[in-house]
Amino acid sequence: MAQLANVSIATVSRVLNNSKPVRPELRERVLRIVQKTGFQPNAIARSLVSKETRIIGVMIPDINNNFYSNLTYGIDSVLSEDDYSMFLAISDEVVDKELKYLRLFKEKQLDGVIIASIHFLESSFQTLHDMQVPMVVTGHDLPGYQIPTVNVNNVQASYDATAYLISQGHRKIACVSGPLWDPPCGLDRMGGYRKAMRAHDLPIHEGFVVEGDFTAKSGYEAMRRICEEAVRPTAVFVATDLMAVGVLNYLHDHGIRVPEDISVMGFDNLELASLTRPMLTTVHNDPFMYGKAAAEQLLKQIRNEPVERMSTVPHHLVIRQSVSAVFEGASRTAHR
Repeated sequence: MAQLANVSIATVSRVLNNSKPVRPELRERVLRIVQKTGFQPNAIARSLVSKETRIIGVMIPDINNNFYSNLTYGIDSVLSEDDYSMFLAISDEVVDKELKYLRLFKEKQLDGVIIASIHFLESSFQTLHDMQVPMVVTGHDLPGYQIPTVNVNNVQASYDATAYLISQGHRKIACVSGPLWDPPCGLDRMGGYRKAMRAHDLPIHEGFVVEGDFTAKSGYEAMRRICEEAVRPTAVFVATDLMAVGVLNYLHDHGIRVPEDISVMGFDNLELASLTRPMLTTVHNDPFMYGKAAAEQLLKQIRNEPVERMSTVPHHLVIRQSVSAVFEGASRTAHR
């Protein structure tokens, strides 16, 4: 390349890596030769010289879940602008696969890592800590570890959702939480529900609080258990939209009308929330913005710029058709 362009090897390297200024006429000469010869830089060789791979490892639990696919799009929208590629790993929420991929990310000497979900186990935390690479974790807080995180305020968002149901006159409110191994979707969202009920001096019937596992099937089963109680709730807060679909399906299958008999509140505002019948009232929790924020924080780390220890993505309620008032004159204004 250098011989064909009649320039030094260093000049060719600077043009290809865009690392240092090169006189316009020399840059044009090198680029003409690149185009003419169809030259493609060898990524491995380039990484040995630059100590960079320009590859970011991204681990998500489930590619079929719209939340995580949209989050991945958000990550890519930022990385591609900065000429980074993604190494995507799907853990299927299996601890051994999580640890395997974390070790693989380290072996590949990737420039950085974004973890979208991980089990709250000491072995997982220790593996993250030992990787010693720029890293961001989404959807979780990691107390005791100096790893930047991106998250929604799950407690406040769930409080707002439950408080809206209360503002519509509901007093007997059930909760389908996420799995308790996932504190943000399990403990935190359940915690927001409990906090709102206590703040309004409302009793919590423990038979109305059921753990799901993110799937529509688990939402269906959770609603079955709730409806087997001696007293039926007038509303249910569901910690994810996908589980809320299962709740809606159970109610439909058993002739229980939504919202006339039971109101249903979801969480995430996935695309499917506007496709259900009735359309789902839910908490807007933008996964695309999650992904963008995580990628932006990661690139700041790579550039040795200051980063926030905890970044919070805003939320708000989206009022549709699945919630109705149980008394005349209740306010339908969303709590922001």
